[in-house]
Amino acid sequence: MSPSAQGVGSIPYKQGFLFRLLLFPVGLVYRLWTRSIRFDYTIENGLKELSKSDTPLVFFLWHNRLYLAGEWHRRFRKKRTCYGLISASRDGAWLETFYGWAGILPVRGSQNRRSTQSVRELIKVVRKGNDVGITPDGSRGPIYEAKSGATVLARITRAPVCLLAFEFSSHWKLKSWDRFVIPFPFSKVRVKTKIIALDKLFADDCDEKATQIAQDELLAITTDH
Repeated sequence: MSPSAQGVGSIPYKQGFLFRLLLFPVGLVYRLWTRSIRFDYTIENGLKELSKSDTPLVFFLWHNRLYLAGEWHRRFRKKRTCYGLISASRDGAWLETFYGWAGILPVRGSQNRRSTQSVRELIKVVRKGNDVGITPDGSRGPIYEAKSGATVLARITRAPVCLLAFEFSSHWKLKSWDRFVIPFPFSKVRVKTKIIALDKLFADDCDEKATQIAQDELLAITTDH
């Protein structure tokens, strides 16, 4: 492959300004929609543990729970900015627009496109004191199967991993690979979080085993698998 071709392949796809402008009303509806949600988040389900954390966190949540991630972070992690890893593909360009509505800043990359650069950017983000959100089952699945790359960021930065799950009372479930969940407006959503200590996650000093631990623990607080 020629250098010029490599350069083109490393540039993330972007939505055009006009297209984003046309989507602006959709973004307003989305913000009103998510702010109507009533979060049921209690001490027993991780609120006390999270409130005691004064360090940046690497959040793991399944891809089908992304709809409320930004609104939840806005309410319960007010002092920190959150970044999310998004694919550099055309599909990722749509998700970048969605993240913008949710108040999550994007870092573009994936296993196939800009993977090394995106990891470097995420490391910088965490070391500057920001949170990062990662969907361990990736942008294409399979559903509820974590990829080993998801734990690398925590190992390098030594930032604790916080598992995040939403349980929906009334919702739609799309016919996508991940069965993406959209809660009804004004519905109640139960939140569960769990912070995994790094010494437990990397007890065997193995990314694959750490990934398995994170996957099992996240499945344990997910109610519809």
